[in-house]
Amino acid sequence: MMYSQQQKLCILFGERLVPSKKFFQIVDLFENIDELLSSFGNSKQIADILGNSYNDLLKDIKQNAADKIIAEMTANNVYAVTWYCKDYPETLCDIDEPPYVLFCKGNINLLSDSNCLAIVGTRKVSSYGKRAATDFARILCEHFVIVSGLAYGVDSLAHETTLKENGKTIAVLGSGILNIYPATNENLAERIVHNKGLVVSEYGLRENPMPYHFPHRNRIVAGLSRGLLVCQAPKKSGTLSTVELALEQGKDIFVVPGEIYDSGFAGSNTLIKSMQGACVTTPRDIEDYYGLYSEPVKKQAVQLTFDEQKIVDLLSSGAKTFDQIVIETQITPSELNFLLANLELRSIIARLSGNLYRLYGGIE
Repeated sequence: MMYSQQQKLCILFGERLVPSKKFFQIVDLFENIDELLSSFGNSKQIADILGNSYNDLLKDIKQNAADKIIAEMTANNVYAVTWYCKDYPETLCDIDEPPYVLFCKGNINLLSDSNCLAIVGTRKVSSYGKRAATDFARILCEHFVIVSGLAYGVDSLAHETTLKENGKTIAVLGSGILNIYPATNENLAERIVHNKGLVVSEYGLRENPMPYHFPHRNRIVAGLSRGLLVCQAPKKSGTLSTVELALEQGKDIFVVPGEIYDSGFAGSNTLIKSMQGACVTTPRDIEDYYGLYSEPVKKQAVQLTFDEQKIVDLLSSGAKTFDQIVIETQITPSELNFLLANLELRSIIARLSGNLYRLYGGIE
C-alpha cells in the first residue's frame, strides 16, 4: 500500500508515541506537509512542542524511518488509517484529541460503519454479568458492529459472542497491534481478523500495554459507537471512564441493572440512579430505542434430572443460600455442589455473592 508524505508522518509519529495533541499543534503551524518537513530541522516551535523526543524524530525523518515501519507493517498485514485518509472514520473527527493514526488488521471498512455499538464492563465479571453480556451481544450483533476493548471479562465475552453469531466486531487495543494484550487473547484477536472483523490501535506496532493507555483508548471505543452498553461496573472502574467520555461525546448510554447488594454492580446502579444511563433489562429495549427488531428467540427445552428439578422448583420462589437448598431438598452437600455447578454451566441458575443461588429462568 502506498502512503503519502502526510500519512508517513502520521505513521512515524504514531510509532514514536507522539501524543495527538502535540501532533495537531505541529501540523497547525504550517500550510502543508512540504513546509513542515523542510522546516522541521530548524524550527524552535517544533522543538519546544516535542521536547526530548525532537532530536530522535529529526533523525528518523532524515533516515526515512517511516519506510522501515511501513515495511514491517506490510510483512504483518497491518494497514494505517491516518487523519489524511478517506477511510478515516467521521465518528472520530469531533472527539477530544482524535487519533491521527490507527494501525489496523482486518476489515478497515468497519471504521466507516456508522452503526456501531460498544459493549463494555468489568474484567472481574460475575456469572450474572456474563449472562447479560452474552445475551445482549447475541441479539445486538444482528444489528450493530460490536465495539469493545479485548480485555478480560465483558470485553472478551462481547467479542466471543459476536464471532459465534457470525457478527462483526472491532477490538480497540491499549497496546501495539503486534503485541496483543492480554496475551491470552491473541487467538481471539486472530479470529476477529479472520472473521472479517477489525483490530485497531493508535500505539506503536509493538508498544507495551501501559496503564495510562487504557483510559486514553476508551475515547476511541466510545467515539466509534452510536451508543454504549454497560453490562457490569463496580464503583471504581475503567468502564465508568468510558461512560464519561461517551457522555461528553453525546452518545447514548444503556445500563444493565445489578443486584443492589453486589458491589460489582455499584457503578452500574449509580449510573441508573443518577439518570446518566437508561436502564435496560433486555436487548429489545435497545432495539426499540433505535427502531430495530429481531426474530423472537425460542426458549430451549432443557432435560433435568429429578434432583435438578427439585433445585429449580425451589429457586423459582426466589434466591436461596447453599445451606437452605441442602435443608429444603435433602440433597447431600457434595452432591449439591456438583448439581449446582452443572446447572450454572448450563445457564439455568446463577451464583450470587453471599453463596446465594437464583434461577435464571428461560427453560420449558
